[in-house]
Amino acid sequence: MTTEVILMRRKVRSPTWALLAFLIPLAAATPAKEKTVTLQISGMTCGDCLSTVQSALERVKGVKETKMKISRQTHEAVVKYDPEQTKVEDLIKAVKNSRGMHAYDAKVKQK
Repeated sequence: MTTEVILMRRKVRSPTWALLAFLIPLAAATPAKEKTVTLQISGMTCGDCLSTVQSALERVKGVKETKMKISRQTHEAVVKYDPEQTKVEDLIKAVKNSRGMHAYDAKVKQK
C-alpha cells in the first residue's frame, strides 16, 4: 500500500521504475513453488566424490539448493528444486551420470 501512495505523488520519468515498483510487491506475495527431496547416495568414499555429486545436482535446471549430509552411516543429498522445471528422476539420473572415481547411485529416502 505504501508503495502505491508514493507512486501517485511522484512524477515517474521512466516506465521501467513504475513497472518495477508495481511488480516487486506482487513477487513478494507469490510464494515460489519449491519442493525438497532427500536422496540416499551410494558409492561416495571421499571428499572428491561429495563434490562431484553435489556439482552434478547443482547443474540440473531448477535446482535451487543442494546440501550434502555425510557421516559413517549416512550419505545423503537434500535438494530443493522447482517441480515445474525438473523431476526427481532427473536428479537421480544426474547422480548416476556424474563422473568420478566411482560409480554413484541414488534413491529417494523413505520417511
